[in-house]
Amino acid sequence: MDTFTKYGTIILILLLPLSNWAQSGDLPKLSLRLEYEASDLQSFDLNDFYRSYNEYHASFATQYFDTLKATELSHPAIGIGTRYVIGDDFGFSSGLFLTYGRKSIRREARFLTNTVTRTDLLTHDLNLQLDLGFHIQRKFFLHGHIAGRFRKSILELGNIYPDGSFSLGNEYDILGVYQASTNSLDLGVNAAFKIQKIYIPIGISWPMIGFSPDGMQWMQDFDIRQSRRTELPRDYEQWAKNPTNIDPATDLVRAESFQAIRLNIGIEYWFGD
Repeated sequence: MDTFTKYGTIILILLLPLSNWAQSGDLPKLSLRLEYEASDLQSFDLNDFYRSYNEYHASFATQYFDTLKATELSHPAIGIGTRYVIGDDFGFSSGLFLTYGRKSIRREARFLTNTVTRTDLLTHDLNLQLDLGFHIQRKFFLHGHIAGRFRKSILELGNIYPDGSFSLGNEYDILGVYQASTNSLDLGVNAAFKIQKIYIPIGISWPMIGFSPDGMQWMQDFDIRQSRRTELPRDYEQWAKNPTNIDPATDLVRAESFQAIRLNIGIEYWFGD
């Protein structure tokens, strides 16, 4: 079981007993959440790879890789949670919820040989957020929050040949399936308005502490059959011509480069309220 699955399973098990409280009419209340997460990347290591790959193959490329936009990993998400409110006119308010969303992005470079190099990037985002703050008349809410962000990024880098076949094999060293786990502890603020059982929050958070499971600091290919370096390079020319002189600090795609500032706009339905 990988780290992403392990964290998700543990968190779900912890949240399941809360449904009994919601159904009995007691606080906290169980909620179902839909949201859109605008994810604003702060680093662009993968774009460095795209640009260096384009430059290296410029003499026989007919179409170049497009780079990622800062907000291109934004996506909708769904989740469950619980809300706890004390007082009628003014009082304490808290929430704990879990959300999941994903985004896929495709890029292609084409060559005079009618070969296409294609990347398919898939990101999985699992978020656990704790809200603490206050409410006014159970309608207006203001919270500070702390959030665990668990982002799994998988990049398939393969070739499509003139006969239509697709390969992730090792006929070219760069081909493969690269992965990165980008985990962070974020701090932020959010405000919300509630109408009957509908709760509408908007919040923003910033990554404060990053941590990588199992010491995985770069996006890398775990195929044990590969004889070359397993990390995805930021500087493709350096990787192709002189791989022994690669500096991991500057020449490889870092897992932490997938961290982002998050803006979340959601809607929740509170059961039993």
